[in-house]
Amino acid sequence: MKVYRDLYSNDEVCSDAYDHLDPFDNPDLSSVAFEVKTSKVAKGEEDYGIGYNDEEGGDQMNVDPNVEVVVDVVDKFALQSLPLTKKDYSSYIKKYIQRLVATLQEKNPERVEPFKTSVSEFVKHVLANFDDFEFYVGESLDYEAGLVYGYYKGEEVSPRLVFLKDGLVEERY
Repeated sequence: MKVYRDLYSNDEVCSDAYDHLDPFDNPDLSSVAFEVKTSKVAKGEEDYGIGYNDEEGGDQMNVDPNVEVVVDVVDKFALQSLPLTKKDYSSYIKKYIQRLVATLQEKNPERVEPFKTSVSEFVKHVLANFDDFEFYVGESLDYEAGLVYGYYKGEEVSPRLVFLKDGLVEERY
């Protein structure tokens, strides 16, 4: 099993237990990011979609109204919601990309140019669809660490989460 930690905060943010998809159904962005489909689950009864048969539309579960319903990945990795304005995001992402580029120049210089090209397209997509996004940070609430990007695809009732690969460290267990 692989667990993904934020490069700067060291917070666990995802694992390979969730299928990695092309971000925003765009294979051109798969070099810089991956997307996972989440499910809503009753807290304490996490079956992560198995019992609700998500493949057959079971994401719309019937749950006791007294039971807390959570997004599986958000809950499992204690991701914290971070409200951002477009201006805040623009300021944040410029600094974050500069920080990632500096890290890449030190540790993986041949990755810098492909990263810059792909992340530019990624950011353009986020800014063009900004109102469709919700943002998360890791459990430590380190606002200088990487963001997790949440958005709803079509009629899905749980968000898709998108992670920038170069801002993650992969650990095998």
